Amino acid sequence: MLLDLIDLSKLRRAIAYGLMLTVLFAVQNLVAVHIPLLGVRAMLVPAAVVGVGLFEGGVWGGFVGLAAGIFSDIAYADHLILFTVLLPTAGFFAGVLGKYMLHKGFVSYLVLGALTLSAVALCQMVPFLFFLDEETKAFRAVLLGAGGSWPVWRTGLIQTGYSLVWAMPLYVPCKLIAARPMGR
Repeated sequence: MLLDLIDLSKLRRAIAYGLMLTVLFAVQNLVAVHIPLLGVRAMLVPAAVVGVGLFEGGVWGGFVGLAAGIFSDIAYADHLILFTVLLPTAGFFAGVLGKYMLHKGFVSYLVLGALTLSAVALCQMVPFLFFLDEETKAFRAVLLGAGGSWPVWRTGLIQTGYSLVWAMPLYVPCKLIAARPMGR
């Protein structure tokens, strides 16, 4: 009787995405953190949220993005609610764009992933570009020297590109989970 009230196919799909996010968090925080490129570490979770939104729709993208955002904010203690707001928004809009405007292919995934990763990098750069308390001024002077704000922008571009390279293989599991019939 209770099982008649639960849609087991949606539950299985949610468990599959939860396992995928768990593996991605492990790879991102245990493996990718030890392979920096020019001092930048790859972020995998934003692109995965875009993939879920693109293939499953805005509601799934928003919910998976909310779960991923909460766990990302816990993992990155520097940002209070950045990922909790940004990832559900990205997942939802990827789903809406995938339903009404974009072809659900690899190029669309890369473009939406690049936009999301750029938004994440931009939001991470805001304190270094605009909020100049004494601690940030000292850090910025050491980081930038006389070069203005270009090194901060360069770091954001490198992070976006490097994360996008790591995110390319994520297209396959996102598409496979969405295409696989989960049965009843």
